[in-house]
Amino acid sequence: MMESPEARDAEAPPWAAGAAERMSELDPELDEAQIGIVRRYGEERRFADGELLWDIGQDGADFFVVLEGAVEIVRRDQEGEHVIITHRRGHYGGETVTMSGRAPLVFGRALGATRAVAVEPQNLRALIATEPVLGEIIFRSFILRRMRMVAEHHGDIVIVGSDAYAGTGQLRSFLSRNGIPHDFAEVGSELQERLFEQRGLQEEDLPVVLCGREVLRQPCNREIAECLGFATPLEDEQEADVVIVGAGAGGLAAATYAASEGLSAVVLEAVAPGGQAATSSKIENYLGFPTGISGQALMGRGFLQSQKFGTLVAVARRVETIECGTPRHTVTLDGGTRLRARSIVVASGAEYREPPIEGMQKYLGSNVHYAASHLEGQMCRRKQVAVIGGGNSAGQAAVFLSGQARKVYVVIRSGGLEHSMSSYLIDRIDNTENIELLPHTEVQSLHGDAGLDHAIVLDNRTGETRPLEVGHVFVFIGAKPATEFLPERVLLDEREFVRTGGDLSTADLESVSWPLSRQPYLLETSCPRIFAVGDVRSGSVKRVASAVGEGSVSVQFVHRALAEEAEP
Repeated sequence: MMESPEARDAEAPPWAAGAAERMSELDPELDEAQIGIVRRYGEERRFADGELLWDIGQDGADFFVVLEGAVEIVRRDQEGEHVIITHRRGHYGGETVTMSGRAPLVFGRALGATRAVAVEPQNLRALIATEPVLGEIIFRSFILRRMRMVAEHHGDIVIVGSDAYAGTGQLRSFLSRNGIPHDFAEVGSELQERLFEQRGLQEEDLPVVLCGREVLRQPCNREIAECLGFATPLEDEQEADVVIVGAGAGGLAAATYAASEGLSAVVLEAVAPGGQAATSSKIENYLGFPTGISGQALMGRGFLQSQKFGTLVAVARRVETIECGTPRHTVTLDGGTRLRARSIVVASGAEYREPPIEGMQKYLGSNVHYAASHLEGQMCRRKQVAVIGGGNSAGQAAVFLSGQARKVYVVIRSGGLEHSMSSYLIDRIDNTENIELLPHTEVQSLHGDAGLDHAIVLDNRTGETRPLEVGHVFVFIGAKPATEFLPERVLLDEREFVRTGGDLSTADLESVSWPLSRQPYLLETSCPRIFAVGDVRSGSVKRVASAVGEGSVSVQFVHRALAEEAEP
Protein backbone atom coordinates (compact mmCIF):
# COMPACT_ATOMS: atom_id res chain seq x y z
CA MET A 1 0.00 0.00 0.00
CA MET A 2 1.36 3.46 -0.86
CA GLU A 3 1.96 5.85 2.01
CA SER A 4 -0.44 8.78 2.07
CA PRO A 5 0.94 12.26 1.25
CA GLU A 6 -0.39 13.49 4.57
CA ALA A 7 1.52 10.82 6.45
CA ARG A 8 4.70 11.65 4.56
CA ASP A 9 4.25 15.31 5.45
CA ALA A 10 4.13 14.35 9.10
CA GLU A 11 7.42 12.41 9.04
CA ALA A 12 10.14 14.55 7.44
CA PRO A 13 10.45 18.19 6.41
CA PRO A 14 9.89 18.53 2.67
CA TRP A 15 12.79 20.95 2.31
CA ALA A 16 15.34 18.36 3.55
CA ALA A 17 18.35 17.54 1.37
CA GLY A 18 17.42 15.53 -1.69
CA ALA A 19 13.75 16.46 -1.54
CA ALA A 20 13.61 18.33 -4.84
CA GLU A 21 10.20 16.89 -5.65
CA ARG A 22 8.79 18.16 -2.35
CA MET A 23 10.38 21.58 -2.98
CA SER A 24 8.28 21.77 -6.13
CA GLU A 25 5.20 21.36 -3.90
CA LEU A 26 6.50 23.96 -1.45
CA ASP A 27 7.10 26.51 -4.23
CA PRO A 28 5.16 25.41 -7.34
CA GLU A 29 5.22 27.27 -10.64
CA LEU A 30 1.79 27.92 -12.13
CA ASP A 31 1.35 27.51 -15.88
CA GLU A 32 -0.42 30.00 -18.10
CA ALA A 33 -3.80 28.28 -17.78
CA GLN A 34 -3.56 28.30 -14.00
CA ILE A 35 -2.52 31.95 -13.97
CA GLY A 36 -5.59 32.63 -16.10
CA ILE A 37 -7.78 31.03 -13.44
CA VAL A 38 -6.20 33.20 -10.73
CA ARG A 39 -6.91 36.31 -12.82
CA ARG A 40 -10.66 35.57 -12.63
CA TYR A 41 -10.53 35.93 -8.84
CA GLY A 42 -8.25 38.96 -8.55
CA GLU A 43 -6.89 42.08 -10.18
CA GLU A 44 -3.53 43.07 -11.65
CA ARG A 45 -1.34 45.53 -9.73
CA ARG A 46 2.05 47.17 -10.32
CA PHE A 47 4.80 47.78 -7.76
CA ALA A 48 7.98 49.82 -7.87
CA ASP A 49 11.35 48.38 -6.87
CA GLY A 50 11.47 48.01 -3.07
CA GLU A 51 7.72 48.59 -2.58
CA LEU A 52 5.96 46.31 -0.08
CA LEU A 53 3.19 44.07 -1.40
CA TRP A 54 2.25 43.25 2.20
CA ASP A 55 3.83 43.78 5.61
CA ILE A 56 4.18 41.82 8.83
CA GLY A 57 1.11 42.23 11.04
CA GLN A 58 -1.11 43.49 8.19
CA ASP A 59 -4.63 42.11 8.54
CA GLY A 60 -6.20 40.73 5.38
CA ALA A 61 -3.02 40.65 3.27
CA ASP A 62 -3.73 39.60 -0.32
CA PHE A 63 -2.45 36.56 -2.22
CA PHE A 64 -0.07 37.56 -5.04
CA VAL A 65 0.97 35.64 -8.18
CA VAL A 66 3.98 37.19 -9.94
CA LEU A 67 3.51 38.10 -13.62
CA GLU A 68 6.66 40.15 -14.19
CA GLY A 69 9.63 41.06 -12.03
CA ALA A 70 10.10 39.33 -8.68
CA VAL A 71 8.93 39.33 -5.07
CA GLU A 72 11.26 38.72 -2.13
CA ILE A 73 9.79 36.99 0.93
CA VAL A 74 11.58 38.47 3.94
CA ARG A 75 11.59 37.68 7.66
CA ARG A 76 12.77 39.88 10.50
CA ASP A 77 14.46 38.73 13.69
CA GLN A 78 16.76 40.11 16.36
CA GLU A 79 19.62 40.23 13.84
CA GLY A 80 17.77 42.14 11.09
CA GLU A 81 16.14 41.17 7.77
CA HIS A 82 16.65 37.87 5.90
CA VAL A 83 15.37 36.90 2.44
CA ILE A 84 13.73 33.47 2.64
CA ILE A 85 12.96 33.00 -1.05
CA THR A 86 12.47 35.05 -4.21
CA HIS A 87 9.35 34.41 -6.33
CA ARG A 88 9.44 35.08 -10.10
CA ARG A 89 6.84 34.66 -12.85
CA GLY A 90 4.29 31.97 -12.09
CA HIS A 91 5.26 31.69 -8.45
CA TYR A 92 3.28 33.14 -5.56
CA GLY A 93 3.58 34.35 -2.00
CA GLY A 94 1.49 33.40 1.00
CA GLU A 95 0.95 30.60 3.50
CA THR A 96 -1.88 29.42 5.75
CA VAL A 97 -2.63 32.83 7.27
CA THR A 98 -3.15 34.29 3.79
CA MET A 99 -6.20 32.13 3.30
CA SER A 100 -7.69 33.15 6.67
CA GLY A 101 -6.86 36.85 6.41
CA ARG A 102 -4.82 36.75 9.63
CA ALA A 103 -1.68 38.84 10.07
CA PRO A 104 1.40 37.42 8.28
CA LEU A 105 4.74 36.86 10.04
CA VAL A 106 6.86 37.65 6.96
CA PHE A 107 6.60 40.40 4.34
CA GLY A 108 6.74 40.58 0.55
CA ARG A 109 8.86 43.19 -1.27
CA ALA A 110 9.11 43.93 -4.98
CA LEU A 111 12.51 43.28 -6.54
CA GLY A 112 12.58 45.55 -9.55
CA ALA A 113 9.47 46.78 -11.36
CA THR A 114 6.88 44.10 -10.68
CA ARG A 115 3.43 43.12 -11.90
CA ALA A 116 1.28 40.65 -9.96
CA VAL A 117 -2.28 39.39 -9.69
CA ALA A 118 -3.67 40.22 -6.25
CA VAL A 119 -6.46 38.07 -4.76
CA GLU A 120 -8.26 39.09 -1.57
CA PRO A 121 -8.55 36.42 1.17
CA GLN A 122 -12.28 35.78 0.68
CA ASN A 123 -11.76 35.36 -3.07
CA LEU A 124 -8.77 33.09 -2.43
CA ARG A 125 -10.97 30.84 -0.29
CA ALA A 126 -13.52 30.75 -3.10
CA LEU A 127 -10.77 29.83 -5.58
CA ILE A 128 -9.48 26.98 -3.40
CA ALA A 129 -13.01 25.66 -2.80
CA THR A 130 -14.21 25.80 -6.41
CA GLU A 131 -11.06 25.10 -8.45
CA PRO A 132 -10.08 21.64 -7.16
CA VAL A 133 -6.82 21.04 -9.05
CA LEU A 134 -5.35 24.51 -8.59
CA GLY A 135 -6.85 24.75 -5.10
CA GLU A 136 -5.04 21.57 -4.02
CA ILE A 137 -1.71 22.92 -5.30
CA ILE A 138 -2.09 26.17 -3.37
CA PHE A 139 -3.50 24.49 -0.26
CA ARG A 140 -0.67 21.97 -0.02
CA SER A 141 2.02 24.59 -0.55
CA PHE A 142 0.52 26.73 2.21
CA ILE A 143 0.68 23.82 4.67
CA LEU A 144 4.28 22.99 3.74
CA ARG A 145 5.35 26.62 4.00
CA ARG A 146 3.91 26.95 7.50
CA MET A 147 5.69 23.71 8.46
CA ARG A 148 8.94 25.21 7.22
CA MET A 149 8.35 28.47 9.06
CA VAL A 150 7.78 26.64 12.34
CA ALA A 151 10.81 24.37 11.89
CA GLU A 152 13.14 27.24 10.97
CA HIS A 153 11.69 29.80 13.44
CA HIS A 154 10.78 32.36 10.77
CA GLY A 155 9.57 35.59 12.30
CA ASP A 156 10.60 37.70 15.27
CA ILE A 157 8.65 36.01 18.09
CA VAL A 158 10.86 35.01 21.02
CA ILE A 159 9.99 33.44 24.38
CA VAL A 160 12.45 34.21 27.17
CA GLY A 161 12.30 31.86 30.16
CA SER A 162 13.25 28.44 31.53
CA ASP A 163 11.84 25.45 33.37
CA ALA A 164 12.40 27.35 36.63
CA TYR A 165 9.77 29.95 35.71
CA ALA A 166 6.19 28.68 35.90
CA GLY A 167 4.25 29.44 32.76
CA THR A 168 7.19 29.10 30.33
CA GLY A 169 6.05 25.70 29.13
CA GLN A 170 2.45 26.89 28.76
CA LEU A 171 3.58 29.79 26.56
CA ARG A 172 5.69 27.50 24.38
CA SER A 173 2.82 25.04 24.11
CA PHE A 174 0.32 27.77 23.21
CA LEU A 175 2.48 29.08 20.36
CA SER A 176 3.41 25.59 19.13
CA ARG A 177 -0.17 24.30 19.17
CA ASN A 178 -1.27 27.37 17.20
CA GLY A 179 1.49 26.80 14.64
CA ILE A 180 3.27 30.08 15.44
CA PRO A 181 6.99 30.10 14.50
CA HIS A 182 9.08 31.29 17.44
CA ASP A 183 12.49 31.11 19.02
CA PHE A 184 13.30 30.29 22.64
CA ALA A 185 15.92 32.14 24.68
CA GLU A 186 16.87 29.96 27.64
CA VAL A 187 17.82 31.85 30.79
CA GLY A 188 21.61 31.91 30.93
CA SER A 189 22.07 31.82 27.16
CA GLU A 190 23.87 34.48 25.14
CA LEU A 191 20.60 35.39 23.39
CA GLN A 192 18.79 35.88 26.72
CA GLU A 193 21.53 38.15 28.04
CA ARG A 194 21.52 40.22 24.86
CA LEU A 195 17.73 40.57 24.90
CA PHE A 196 17.77 41.60 28.57
CA GLU A 197 20.20 44.38 27.71
CA GLN A 198 18.38 45.48 24.53
CA ARG A 199 14.85 45.44 25.98
CA GLY A 200 15.56 46.48 29.57
CA LEU A 201 14.18 43.24 31.01
CA GLN A 202 14.46 42.06 34.61
CA GLU A 203 14.30 38.57 36.09
CA GLU A 204 10.94 39.33 37.73
CA ASP A 205 9.47 39.92 34.23
CA LEU A 206 9.91 36.27 33.22
CA PRO A 207 8.57 34.52 31.29
CA VAL A 208 8.49 37.12 28.52
CA VAL A 209 7.24 37.02 24.95
CA LEU A 210 8.84 39.42 22.48
CA CYS A 211 6.24 40.10 19.83
CA GLY A 212 7.83 42.38 17.27
CA ARG A 213 8.49 45.64 19.08
CA GLU A 214 6.17 44.75 21.95
CA VAL A 215 7.33 43.18 25.20
CA LEU A 216 4.71 40.98 26.90
CA ARG A 217 5.57 40.22 30.51
CA GLN A 218 4.00 37.01 31.89
CA PRO A 219 1.25 37.30 29.25
CA CYS A 220 -1.99 35.35 29.02
CA ASN A 221 -2.99 33.56 25.83
CA ARG A 222 -5.31 36.33 24.70
CA GLU A 223 -2.59 39.00 24.98
CA ILE A 224 -0.32 36.93 22.76
CA ALA A 225 -3.11 36.25 20.27
CA GLU A 226 -3.96 39.94 20.04
CA CYS A 227 -0.33 40.92 19.55
CA LEU A 228 0.11 38.35 16.78
CA GLY A 229 -3.14 39.28 15.10
CA PHE A 230 -4.91 35.93 15.34
CA ALA A 231 -7.39 36.88 18.06
CA THR A 232 -10.19 37.20 15.52
CA PRO A 233 -12.22 40.33 16.34
CA LEU A 234 -15.88 39.67 17.06
CA GLU A 235 -18.51 42.39 17.10
CA ASP A 236 -20.91 42.70 20.01
CA GLU A 237 -24.32 41.27 19.08
CA GLN A 238 -22.81 39.55 16.02
CA GLU A 239 -25.16 36.85 14.70
CA ALA A 240 -24.38 33.42 13.25
CA ASP A 241 -26.38 30.43 12.05
CA VAL A 242 -24.30 28.22 14.30
CA VAL A 243 -21.82 29.02 17.07
CA ILE A 244 -19.48 26.13 17.83
CA VAL A 245 -17.85 26.04 21.25
CA GLY A 246 -14.50 24.28 20.95
CA ALA A 247 -12.17 23.62 18.01
CA GLY A 248 -11.31 20.01 18.71
CA ALA A 249 -12.09 17.14 16.34
CA GLY A 250 -15.87 17.42 16.83
CA GLY A 251 -15.96 21.20 16.63
CA LEU A 252 -13.82 21.41 13.49
CA ALA A 253 -15.88 18.71 11.79
CA ALA A 254 -19.09 20.58 12.63
CA ALA A 255 -17.58 23.84 11.38
CA THR A 256 -16.37 22.31 8.10
CA TYR A 257 -19.72 20.72 7.27
CA ALA A 258 -21.74 23.76 8.38
CA ALA A 259 -19.69 26.25 6.36
CA SER A 260 -19.48 24.00 3.30
CA GLU A 261 -23.28 23.73 3.34
CA GLY A 262 -23.85 27.48 3.40
CA LEU A 263 -24.32 28.18 7.12
CA SER A 264 -22.50 31.06 8.77
CA ALA A 265 -20.30 29.41 11.41
CA VAL A 266 -18.28 30.91 14.25
CA VAL A 267 -15.91 28.69 16.25
CA LEU A 268 -14.80 29.79 19.73
CA GLU A 269 -11.61 28.20 21.07
CA ALA A 270 -9.99 29.08 24.40
CA VAL A 271 -6.50 27.69 23.71
CA ALA A 272 -5.69 26.27 20.29
CA PRO A 273 -7.41 24.40 17.45
CA GLY A 274 -7.26 20.64 17.75
CA GLY A 275 -8.27 20.03 21.36
CA GLN A 276 -6.94 16.90 23.07
CA ALA A 277 -6.46 15.17 19.74
CA ALA A 278 -3.79 17.70 18.80
CA THR A 279 -1.71 16.75 21.85
CA SER A 280 -1.35 13.12 20.73
CA SER A 281 2.16 12.36 19.50
CA LYS A 282 0.86 9.82 16.97
CA ILE A 283 -2.60 8.53 16.05
CA GLU A 284 -2.36 5.12 14.40
CA ASN A 285 -5.97 3.93 14.25
CA TYR A 286 -7.54 6.84 12.31
CA LEU A 287 -8.94 5.57 9.02
CA GLY A 288 -6.90 6.54 5.98
CA PHE A 289 -3.53 6.97 7.70
CA PRO A 290 -2.03 3.46 7.81
CA THR A 291 1.39 4.71 8.93
CA GLY A 292 -0.12 7.03 11.53
CA ILE A 293 -0.14 10.80 11.82
CA SER A 294 0.50 13.19 14.67
CA GLY A 295 -2.59 14.65 16.28
CA GLN A 296 -1.35 18.17 15.60
CA ALA A 297 -0.87 17.46 11.89
CA LEU A 298 -4.32 15.88 11.57
CA MET A 299 -6.11 18.64 13.46
CA GLY A 300 -4.09 21.33 11.69
CA ARG A 301 -5.48 20.12 8.38
CA GLY A 302 -8.98 20.11 9.83
CA PHE A 303 -8.52 23.68 11.02
CA LEU A 304 -7.43 24.84 7.56
CA GLN A 305 -10.21 22.87 5.91
CA SER A 306 -12.83 24.63 8.03
CA GLN A 307 -11.36 28.01 7.05
CA LYS A 308 -11.31 27.00 3.40
CA PHE A 309 -15.12 27.12 3.45
CA GLY A 310 -15.27 30.44 5.30
CA THR A 311 -15.56 29.45 8.98
CA LEU A 312 -14.67 32.26 11.39
CA VAL A 313 -12.38 30.78 14.07
CA ALA A 314 -11.70 32.93 17.13
CA VAL A 315 -8.75 31.63 19.17
CA ALA A 316 -8.07 32.58 22.80
CA ARG A 317 -11.74 33.45 23.32
CA ARG A 318 -13.36 31.73 26.28
CA VAL A 319 -17.12 31.26 26.63
CA GLU A 320 -18.39 32.55 29.98
CA THR A 321 -22.09 31.77 29.72
CA ILE A 322 -24.77 30.52 27.32
CA GLU A 323 -28.41 31.58 27.63
CA CYS A 324 -31.17 29.52 26.04
CA GLY A 325 -33.41 31.83 24.04
CA THR A 326 -36.11 32.05 21.42
CA PRO A 327 -35.47 32.59 18.57
CA ARG A 328 -31.78 33.31 19.38
CA HIS A 329 -29.43 31.95 22.00
CA THR A 330 -26.90 34.31 23.62
CA VAL A 331 -23.22 33.40 24.01
CA THR A 332 -21.21 35.70 26.30
CA LEU A 333 -17.41 35.68 25.98
CA ASP A 334 -14.63 36.75 28.28
CA GLY A 335 -14.40 40.51 27.94
CA GLY A 336 -18.20 40.83 27.70
CA THR A 337 -18.75 40.36 23.94
CA ARG A 338 -22.16 38.80 23.26
CA LEU A 339 -22.97 36.72 20.19
CA ARG A 340 -26.45 35.80 18.92
CA ALA A 341 -26.74 32.21 17.70
CA ARG A 342 -29.58 30.56 15.82
CA SER A 343 -28.05 27.27 16.96
CA ILE A 344 -25.12 26.11 19.06
CA VAL A 345 -22.89 23.04 18.90
CA VAL A 346 -21.12 22.38 22.20
CA ALA A 347 -17.82 20.63 21.41
CA SER A 348 -15.89 21.88 24.42
CA GLY A 349 -14.43 18.47 25.24
CA ALA A 350 -13.01 17.63 28.60
CA GLU A 351 -10.32 19.13 30.82
CA TYR A 352 -7.51 17.09 32.29
CA ARG A 353 -7.94 15.86 35.83
CA GLU A 354 -5.27 16.93 38.32
CA PRO A 355 -4.03 14.19 40.63
CA PRO A 356 -3.59 15.02 44.35
CA ILE A 357 0.19 15.35 44.19
CA GLU A 358 1.90 17.62 46.69
CA GLY A 359 3.95 20.37 45.05
CA MET A 360 2.50 19.83 41.58
CA GLN A 361 1.25 23.41 41.18
CA LYS A 362 4.82 24.69 41.47
CA TYR A 363 5.82 22.87 38.29
CA LEU A 364 2.72 23.36 36.12
CA GLY A 365 3.73 24.92 32.82
CA SER A 366 7.36 23.93 33.25
CA ASN A 367 7.93 20.32 34.36
CA VAL A 368 4.36 18.96 34.63
CA HIS A 369 2.54 18.37 31.34
CA TYR A 370 -0.84 17.16 30.10
CA ALA A 371 0.39 16.52 26.56
CA ALA A 372 3.32 14.79 24.88
CA SER A 373 3.93 16.58 21.60
CA HIS A 374 7.16 17.26 19.72
CA LEU A 375 7.78 20.31 21.92
CA GLU A 376 7.60 18.36 25.18
CA GLY A 377 9.80 15.69 23.62
CA GLN A 378 12.51 18.28 23.00
CA MET A 379 12.25 19.51 26.58
CA CYS A 380 12.78 15.93 27.88
CA ARG A 381 15.77 15.02 25.78
CA ARG A 382 18.22 12.77 27.68
CA LYS A 383 16.22 13.14 30.92
CA GLN A 384 14.24 10.68 33.01
CA VAL A 385 10.48 11.22 32.96
CA ALA A 386 7.36 9.73 34.52
CA VAL A 387 4.06 9.11 32.72
CA ILE A 388 1.10 8.78 35.09
CA GLY A 389 -1.82 6.77 33.72
CA GLY A 390 -2.70 3.46 32.14
CA GLY A 391 -4.90 4.42 29.17
CA ASN A 392 -4.09 4.74 25.48
CA SER A 393 -3.06 8.38 25.81
CA ALA A 394 -0.50 7.43 28.46
CA GLY A 395 0.76 4.54 26.32
CA GLN A 396 1.14 6.71 23.22
CA ALA A 397 2.99 9.33 25.28
CA ALA A 398 5.35 6.75 26.81
CA VAL A 399 6.27 5.26 23.44
CA PHE A 400 6.82 8.68 21.90
CA LEU A 401 8.89 10.02 24.81
CA SER A 402 11.07 6.91 24.83
CA GLY A 403 12.65 8.20 21.63
CA GLN A 404 13.78 11.39 23.39
CA ALA A 405 14.12 10.68 27.10
CA ARG A 406 16.82 8.59 28.73
CA LYS A 407 14.24 6.67 30.76
CA VAL A 408 10.43 6.62 30.85
CA TYR A 409 8.58 5.33 33.91
CA VAL A 410 4.90 4.43 33.42
CA VAL A 411 3.25 4.85 36.84
CA ILE A 412 -0.08 3.07 37.41
CA ARG A 413 -2.12 2.39 40.55
CA SER A 414 -3.32 -1.04 39.35
CA GLY A 415 -1.37 -4.20 38.74
CA GLY A 416 -1.28 -4.05 34.94
CA LEU A 417 -2.37 -2.44 31.68
CA GLU A 418 -4.50 -5.21 30.19
CA HIS A 419 -7.87 -3.69 31.11
CA SER A 420 -7.11 -0.07 30.18
CA MET A 421 -4.76 0.01 27.18
CA SER A 422 -4.83 -1.34 23.61
CA SER A 423 -2.77 -4.47 23.12
CA TYR A 424 -0.54 -2.97 20.42
CA LEU A 425 0.60 -0.27 22.84
CA ILE A 426 1.20 -2.78 25.63
CA ASP A 427 3.39 -4.78 23.24
CA ARG A 428 5.41 -1.69 22.32
CA ILE A 429 5.92 -0.73 25.96
CA ASP A 430 7.05 -4.30 26.76
CA ASN A 431 9.52 -4.23 23.85
CA THR A 432 11.00 -0.77 24.51
CA GLU A 433 14.14 -1.05 26.63
CA ASN A 434 14.01 2.39 28.23
CA ILE A 435 10.35 2.16 29.34
CA GLU A 436 9.75 0.69 32.80
CA LEU A 437 6.28 -0.07 34.13
CA LEU A 438 5.74 0.72 37.82
CA PRO A 439 2.53 -1.09 38.89
CA HIS A 440 0.81 -0.52 42.25
CA THR A 441 2.58 2.85 42.38
CA GLU A 442 1.35 6.39 43.07
CA VAL A 443 3.18 9.71 42.89
CA GLN A 444 2.87 11.48 46.24
CA SER A 445 4.96 14.65 45.84
CA LEU A 446 7.31 16.54 43.51
CA HIS A 447 10.56 18.20 44.56
CA GLY A 448 13.36 20.38 43.21
CA ASP A 449 14.66 23.94 43.53
CA ALA A 450 15.80 25.15 40.09
CA GLY A 451 13.30 22.74 38.53
CA LEU A 452 11.88 19.29 39.16
CA ASP A 453 14.56 16.74 39.99
CA HIS A 454 12.70 13.93 41.76
CA ALA A 455 9.32 12.59 42.84
CA ILE A 456 8.35 10.60 45.93
CA VAL A 457 6.38 7.51 44.93
CA LEU A 458 4.32 5.18 47.09
CA ASP A 459 3.86 1.41 46.76
CA ASN A 460 0.12 1.15 47.50
CA ARG A 461 0.48 -2.50 48.60
CA THR A 462 3.17 -2.03 51.25
CA GLY A 463 2.92 1.68 52.04
CA GLU A 464 6.63 2.12 51.38
CA THR A 465 7.89 5.29 49.71
CA ARG A 466 11.03 6.02 47.73
CA PRO A 467 12.49 8.81 45.58
CA LEU A 468 12.27 8.54 41.80
CA GLU A 469 14.67 10.66 39.77
CA VAL A 470 12.60 12.46 37.10
CA GLY A 471 12.83 15.87 35.45
CA HIS A 472 9.34 15.91 33.92
CA VAL A 473 5.98 14.36 34.77
CA PHE A 474 3.21 13.67 32.24
CA VAL A 475 -0.35 13.26 33.55
CA PHE A 476 -2.91 11.14 31.66
CA ILE A 477 -5.50 10.08 34.24
CA GLY A 478 -8.71 11.07 32.52
CA ALA A 479 -10.65 14.27 32.23
CA LYS A 480 -13.74 16.10 33.39
CA PRO A 481 -16.20 17.65 30.90
CA ALA A 482 -15.97 21.37 30.18
CA THR A 483 -19.60 22.23 30.95
CA GLU A 484 -19.36 24.98 33.57
CA PHE A 485 -20.63 27.64 31.13
CA LEU A 486 -23.85 25.80 30.24
CA PRO A 487 -27.24 26.97 31.58
CA GLU A 488 -29.32 24.89 33.99
CA ARG A 489 -31.76 24.09 31.18
CA VAL A 490 -29.07 21.90 29.60
CA LEU A 491 -29.26 18.71 31.64
CA LEU A 492 -26.10 16.80 32.63
CA ASP A 493 -25.52 13.26 33.86
CA GLU A 494 -24.09 12.36 37.28
CA ARG A 495 -20.54 12.99 36.01
CA GLU A 496 -21.54 16.35 34.44
CA PHE A 497 -21.41 15.19 30.83
CA VAL A 498 -24.15 16.60 28.56
CA ARG A 499 -27.20 14.40 28.00
CA THR A 500 -28.68 14.35 24.51
CA GLY A 501 -31.37 12.72 22.37
CA GLY A 502 -32.73 9.44 23.67
CA ASP A 503 -30.96 9.86 27.02
CA LEU A 504 -33.53 12.55 27.89
CA SER A 505 -36.74 11.09 29.28
CA THR A 506 -40.19 12.70 29.16
CA ALA A 507 -39.81 13.59 32.83
CA ASP A 508 -36.44 15.22 32.11
CA LEU A 509 -37.95 17.35 29.37
CA GLU A 510 -40.89 18.34 31.53
CA SER A 511 -38.50 19.45 34.29
CA VAL A 512 -36.97 22.07 31.97
CA SER A 513 -40.21 22.99 30.16
CA TRP A 514 -39.22 21.57 26.76
CA PRO A 515 -41.31 23.78 24.43
CA LEU A 516 -41.61 21.63 21.30
CA SER A 517 -44.02 18.84 20.37
CA ARG A 518 -41.19 16.71 18.99
CA GLN A 519 -38.52 14.94 21.04
CA PRO A 520 -34.89 16.18 20.94
CA TYR A 521 -32.90 15.08 17.93
CA LEU A 522 -30.10 12.52 18.32
CA LEU A 523 -27.40 14.98 19.47
CA GLU A 524 -29.71 17.73 20.73
CA THR A 525 -29.70 18.75 24.39
CA SER A 526 -32.66 19.62 26.60
CA CYS A 527 -32.57 23.16 25.17
CA PRO A 528 -33.83 23.29 21.54
CA ARG A 529 -31.17 24.05 18.91
CA ILE A 530 -28.26 23.43 21.29
CA PHE A 531 -26.35 20.26 20.38
CA ALA A 532 -23.44 18.44 22.01
CA VAL A 533 -20.76 16.34 20.30
CA GLY A 534 -17.53 14.59 21.17
CA ASP A 535 -16.02 14.03 24.59
CA VAL A 536 -18.36 16.48 26.35
CA ARG A 537 -21.42 14.37 25.49
CA SER A 538 -22.70 11.71 27.87
CA GLY A 539 -22.12 8.22 26.48
CA SER A 540 -19.79 9.30 23.69
CA VAL A 541 -16.96 7.08 22.50
CA LYS A 542 -13.73 8.85 23.42
CA ARG A 543 -12.08 8.55 20.01
CA VAL A 544 -11.09 11.12 17.39
CA ALA A 545 -13.04 9.35 14.65
CA SER A 546 -16.17 9.29 16.80
CA ALA A 547 -15.91 13.01 17.56
CA VAL A 548 -15.48 13.78 13.84
CA GLY A 549 -18.53 11.67 13.04
CA GLU A 550 -20.70 13.34 15.66
CA GLY A 551 -19.57 16.81 14.58
CA SER A 552 -20.48 16.16 10.97
CA VAL A 553 -23.80 14.48 11.81
CA SER A 554 -24.82 17.32 14.14
CA VAL A 555 -24.98 19.72 11.19
CA GLN A 556 -27.80 17.69 9.65
CA PHE A 557 -29.84 18.18 12.82
CA VAL A 558 -28.89 21.88 12.88
CA HIS A 559 -30.42 22.20 9.41
CA ARG A 560 -33.62 20.50 10.56
CA ALA A 561 -33.90 22.66 13.66
CA LEU A 562 -33.31 25.88 11.74
CA ALA A 563 -35.86 24.87 9.11
CA GLU A 564 -38.47 24.68 11.87
CA GLU A 565 -38.15 28.43 12.38
CA ALA A 566 -39.63 29.00 8.93
CA GLU A 567 -42.54 26.67 9.53
CA PRO A 568 -45.90 28.32 10.28
